[in-house]
Amino acid sequence: MSTSSSYWQLKAQATSWRVLAPIGFWINSLAQPRPPNYSFVRSFTTGSYGISGPKGTVTLYFYHPKNFSPKSKRYPAVVNFHGGGFTIGSATDDKRWAGVVLEESQAVFVDVEYRLAPEYPFPTAVEDGCEAILHLAANSEEYGIDPSRIALSGFSAGANLVFTVPLLLDDYRLKAAEGSIRLQPWPSYQIVSLISFYPVLDWRPSRASKRAICKRPEKSLPAVLTSLFDAAYMPDASKKSSPFASPLAAPNDVLTRALPAANTVVYCCEWDMLLAEGMTFAQRLQELGKGVEYETIPEVVHGWDKLPNPRGENSKAIDFYQKACVVLNRALGESIELPSTDSKPPSEK
Repeated sequence: MSTSSSYWQLKAQATSWRVLAPIGFWINSLAQPRPPNYSFVRSFTTGSYGISGPKGTVTLYFYHPKNFSPKSKRYPAVVNFHGGGFTIGSATDDKRWAGVVLEESQAVFVDVEYRLAPEYPFPTAVEDGCEAILHLAANSEEYGIDPSRIALSGFSAGANLVFTVPLLLDDYRLKAAEGSIRLQPWPSYQIVSLISFYPVLDWRPSRASKRAICKRPEKSLPAVLTSLFDAAYMPDASKKSSPFASPLAAPNDVLTRALPAANTVVYCCEWDMLLAEGMTFAQRLQELGKGVEYETIPEVVHGWDKLPNPRGENSKAIDFYQKACVVLNRALGESIELPSTDSKPPSEK
């Protein structure tokens, strides 16, 4: 099969799943209490900060906390990346998580609509995540956020970005400091917390080997999906060992330098083929002296918190979301009063 025909087959499969997947999320959204709607949407064009990759558009969905007052306060920000194997999914998939963050903290919640494979394979999603952080920091006054208090969160593929985005940002900074690359001036920012739900952390082992060590392999993601994800996002197998794809492949000194010292959460699913790599990565960070809260959620499958259920809110999922917010609040603190400001918030749509 030619590369061209393979690409079009992957795109056709991805398009089909992109039509079907929102139905499940819509059913899930019917459960009471209903998740919140976003406050406004903002798109920007990539390429302003020297990040390589195809130029294009990234869209951000903003959710504001109660009594949002950007003229008088600066708010910490939670920047979230959705799941879907880097191939399907949408920035609005994590509305329930957004709702809990808004209830439990004083943070602005920002969902990132990064570009998907196979149209945009690795590393575009990681690069888009980096661009989103830099855009938010550069426009922090307009958005009412404090760029020195940014947390990243994500689910599955999005939880991979929780770790790979800081790793890639660090790599650019290091190369610029060494003089091997030249960057446009970057705005100041600080990532202080990482919240990951059932993350993808190592592309190097085969799916078959991951299923073989899964406690309930029959409950893992079906091969029809994982094969699509792998072929679409990682067509060049030689790139699987990149730390920007597989954080487990990153050297210890890089993990120590690039990731926050504390306030990292790794939640994994007992019946998930990704359990082993999540446990290994969390333990490794702990051995490096990082403050990591790890937990295996018993007897649940990958994406258990997103399963369609219009009858009622998943109370177990909300409990874990609230536990994660305890760590978030410890890292982010409260909104900061400003003596005065002339900034005006973006108009809400």
